[in-house]
Amino acid sequence: MSLNSQALPDYERHLLAAMAFFLGRDSDAQARACLCMYLRQAEPRIMAQVRYYAHQISAQTGKQIAAYDLLQMIVDSPEAVAAALPHLGRVHNDDQPDIFS
Repeated sequence: MSLNSQALPDYERHLLAAMAFFLGRDSDAQARACLCMYLRQAEPRIMAQVRYYAHQISAQTGKQIAAYDLLQMIVDSPEAVAAALPHLGRVHNDDQPDIFS
């Protein structure tokens, strides 16, 4: 995955540039650091969702699936996971524009 800090909305790009400046990093390295920090802080919320949907798939199929197995499936085959969860109700759909796409 490639991060391009120049693709951010103006305000966030400026904030990132200031943060990178004060920390002595280039903006792309700082963007990666920010993303990693956010993901670590959000890990409990993200993994709660993963556990919930692992339980849903387990209940539907009768086969136990662990949360970390589902997490790996999301990485390896998101289409298969989407097919197993047809009523997922994502926040951003393919037919709606997303500022970060």
